[in-house]
Amino acid sequence: MTKDTLVEVLRARILRGLHAGTLAPGDRLPSAREAGAEFSADHRLVLAAYRDLAAEKLVEIRQRTGIYVARRFFLGADTPGLEWLIDTLHEGLARDVPIVRLHEWFQRIVLTRRLRAVLVEGTLDQIEGICYELRADYGFDARGLDAGDLADPAESVLADLAQADLLITTRPFAALVRRVGERVHVPVIVAEIGLNPMGGDWRQLLREPLHLVLGDERSIPALTRRFEEFGCTMENLHIVVVGRDDVSAIPADGVVYVTRGAARALGSTPIPGHHVPPARGFTSATARALIDHVVRANVDEAFVALGVPPVGPRSRPRQA
Repeated sequence: MTKDTLVEVLRARILRGLHAGTLAPGDRLPSAREAGAEFSADHRLVLAAYRDLAAEKLVEIRQRTGIYVARRFFLGADTPGLEWLIDTLHEGLARDVPIVRLHEWFQRIVLTRRLRAVLVEGTLDQIEGICYELRADYGFDARGLDAGDLADPAESVLADLAQADLLITTRPFAALVRRVGERVHVPVIVAEIGLNPMGGDWRQLLREPLHLVLGDERSIPALTRRFEEFGCTMENLHIVVVGRDDVSAIPADGVVYVTRGAARALGSTPIPGHHVPPARGFTSATARALIDHVVRANVDEAFVALGVPPVGPRSRPRQA
């Protein structure tokens, strides 16, 4: 594992922990030797990766006491690195956008219209997880629809879909949703789910038993295939389905990943174990296609007040 890969994995783990509330500023992180043993990497390489994160102000390295989440991580779990912020402001200025106005441009191209998205999927876990990501990361007013409802859709369903700005699905339902999209004249993005949940932290976690809590039994075949594709040790994966299995039987010291569908189904029911925070699921290409659609749908209205000529959205977004 290279230093750059370690930096990416450690950064993602810390940010997800902050976002999920399993980490807080000032919390102690695994030492370079502990992380080195976990990632099968030389502890000096891990320490070099931690130093890069310290330069980003994400961690603090304290002599003799260890490595900690930075206490002055000033904007919370969603804060990008300072160098990225500085570079973005600098690039804006190079395009004649004063740094004091760049935030206004960003707000206009993202928030002028709140776009309505309908996700068509086959399981509760996919629907809950992807809809959450569409709302939290891209600002969509997103809701889910079971793919079974489109096999022979009622006119009321089609009329409702026609009010959406975008239909989103994954490869198993691509042909079905494209046909419906053409019928109701709504563009479609076929999303690809990325490797993030199966790389980095997940590969390390699966060296030990992991309890995967699902809200929908139909999710099991697809998830099992994904773990197998990435060479994960299947005997370490323990699947728990809400309503079928007893979640209270999970060991108190067990490592647990709870899908958003399962969390919704369980409500306030406590789940034992050490919880792994959820990761973003979309590939980079899908993320860019979604951003492209948001920006192009907003840009005409957004910049009229600024005197900028309209660009106009594409008739169809890029396919991821």
